[in-house]
Amino acid sequence: MVKNYLEKTRNEFLQEKEELTEKENSISLQIKETIQFIHLLEEAKDPNLAAFTPRDVNEKHKEKVAELKEQQANLTTELEDIRQRISNLDCKIYEINSVIKVAEQEADPVSHDKDYGMTILTVQENERQRIARDLHDITVQNLVSLIHKSELCCKLCDIDINHCKSELSSMNKFLRDVIEDTRKMIYDLRPIALDDVEFHVTVERFLDKLKQLHHFKCTYKITGKPFPIDNVIEITILRTIQESCNNSMKHGKANDFSVELIYHNDVHSIEIIITDDGIGFDTTQTEAVDVSREDNSGFGLSMMKERIDLLSGSLNISSRPGRGCTVSVKIPI
Repeated sequence: MVKNYLEKTRNEFLQEKEELTEKENSISLQIKETIQFIHLLEEAKDPNLAAFTPRDVNEKHKEKVAELKEQQANLTTELEDIRQRISNLDCKIYEINSVIKVAEQEADPVSHDKDYGMTILTVQENERQRIARDLHDITVQNLVSLIHKSELCCKLCDIDINHCKSELSSMNKFLRDVIEDTRKMIYDLRPIALDDVEFHVTVERFLDKLKQLHHFKCTYKITGKPFPIDNVIEITILRTIQESCNNSMKHGKANDFSVELIYHNDVHSIEIIITDDGIGFDTTQTEAVDVSREDNSGFGLSMMKERIDLLSGSLNISSRPGRGCTVSVKIPI
């Protein structure tokens, strides 16, 4: 009876998410078309032709550009709201799926092993989709842009050598950006530092980089005597710290972080406690929990939970409005 109700509720959420996704795509397309139209109108306002252009035409162009920019701002706000609603629905769907999974396991323990294997495959597939999306949206698009620039340089080399040099200089900078983006993706797949230094040093370097880039305060503490842990657990812990800190900065508006790594030698487990001084949220409201980035990239809280569950660990989030947030993860070794 309860399972049927949960499945019905989940289907309603899925239907709502599908409708919002269609609306999201439509608004994204409108924003792109609006931006292109603005660029077209701005390019048409050539100051060299001002003396030959009727004054009212230029004024109409300005009014239209201002109108389009206001429209773009409204569409962007609406798009952010829709993405937040989709994110909230993802969280609710995840929670319902978790409850349904527990109910099914209690009703049919034999199928537990099959569900465990399916969870592993799902996590792997989600990772592959994220990698493919990043490669398509970032690397491939940048390379296509470089091809267009190189074709332009071929045409300019015999016509305008100065313009050609300028474009080549721009390509050089663009190539450096592509290389940097590719390095970031490689780091997301496997932090190279884990192969060269100890795990806690890798965590410390990440937090130091965070402080340098965003000028945040951050304390890092190790409690207990460190013992060797598996590479998979190291990666999961590092991703958990990264995602928690990113969510605290982006959504919690935090300025101060505290990361504590606790080695429980008596029970041979490791615990991670990440605390921030952000705006916090009401944990009784599931929509307050961010399950994924707005751009659908990164590790994401839902995937974090899946990974920790696969390691037989536990994840707890404690927060109150105006009192910051604490993420606690405990994994048996």
